[in-house]
Parts: sequence; structure tokens; C-alpha cells
Amino acid sequence: MKNLIHAELLKLRTTRMIYGLALAALAFAAISAISAISTAGKSGGGPALSTAAGIRNVMSAGLPGGILALVIGILIMAGEFRHNTATSTFLISPHRGRVVGAKFAAAALVGGALALLSSALTLAVALPWLATKHIHVDIFSRNVGVVLLGGIAAMTIYATVGVGVGSLIRNQTAAVAIALAWVLGVENLLVSFAHEIGRWTALGAAAALTNQQANDRLLPMWGGALLFVAYGVAFAAIGTRFTMRRDVS
Repeated sequence: MKNLIHAELLKLRTTRMIYGLALAALAFAAISAISAISTAGKSGGGPALSTAAGIRNVMSAGLPGGILALVIGILIMAGEFRHNTATSTFLISPHRGRVVGAKFAAAALVGGALALLSSALTLAVALPWLATKHIHVDIFSRNVGVVLLGGIAAMTIYATVGVGVGSLIRNQTAAVAIALAWVLGVENLLVSFAHEIGRWTALGAAAALTNQQANDRLLPMWGGALLFVAYGVAFAAIGTRFTMRRDVS
């Protein structure tokens, strides 16, 4: 299994698009943190920085970058079919379950690493800026450390969900387009305007996982964590089953 995971990571290191998506996610984290701080307390902006909600808003600013981790996960799986390497991959490793498991593990590692870098960049941007405003925060507090940990978990799970989506929809372009349309379109609308339904979506669970909005619009943080893990496990199970049963040629 270790060799299969190493092979998947090697494939990623030789894929230029992965680097582009990773840089985009990091840039998004920095820009989002800057925007959250500069608009805090203003009309149309987030809560004031002097409040706990304002600090949470800044620290969770990079969460939407998890969508790019979702895309990376899709590429890890659907890319095999786009480049016609799936057949050779499964011939070299006939046990499809192990191959798919290695892809999920590689996606989790990449998503987790990207999340750690995004969190570090968020802190690098936010802490000095907040200090200039005489706002000193404890990085181990609920409003910082717990929110960042939630964001790391969310981005990691998003990457594994992407592998599941790529297993279900083999056409890479279609998989990415459908996933983005669903998350950014349907789920975003549900979270914003139909809270009772939106709180149970993957996007709602991810937002709750970072304690982004401490109100009754979302599930409690622990509830969001359990729900999002359930989404990850479900996509992993369904994606693995489909890959094992369907013809790869």
C-alpha cells in the first residue's frame, strides 16, 4: 500500500496543473484574509475585528479554497481516464480497491498539506496586521486554533470527496464542472437562503466545521465535523465500489 501511495504522489509531482491549483488556493487564502480584515466592521463587510465573530471570520477566510482541493481530488481519479492510463494502472496493480484506497490517501495527504500551508499563510497575513490595530489574538484559542484546525480538516475531506466524484464521473471536465456548479451554485444558494436544508449540505457542514457562523443557520461545530466526515466516507465507499465493478477500458 505504501508503494501505491508513493506512486500516486509521484504522479502528482509531475502534473503541472496540480501546482497551479495549489498556488491558486494559497493566493485565495491570502487575498481572502486581506479582504476579511480590510472590510471588517464596514457596511457589507464582516463583523468587527474586536469581536470573536470577527476573528473567526478572518481565520476561516481561506475555507472556500477547499473547493480547489476538491478539484485536485477529482483530477487524481478522473485524470487516469482522461489520459488513458487507468488500464495500465490497474494491470500493474490488479487489486482495484488498493489502488483507489491509495488515491484517497494521496488526496488526503495533499489536501492536508495544502490546508496547513493556507493556514500558515492566513496567520502570516492576519497576525501582524491585527497587531497594528492593537488586536492581539491567542492562536490556541477557539477563535483561532480551533477554526484553523476545522479548516484543515475541511480541506482534507474535500480532497477525498473529489476522488469519489472522479470515480463516479470519469469525464474529467464534466466532473469538475458538475462539482463546482453543485457546490458553488446549488449548495451555496441553499446555505444562504434555505438554511434548514443548506445546513445539511457538504458546504454547510464545512462552514460549521470552521465555526464560520456561530448561529442557528448551521450545525454546531461537532455536528458539521461528523456530517462532513460522513460525506467523505460515503463518497469513498461509493467511488470504490463503482471503480471495482465498472469496466476501465
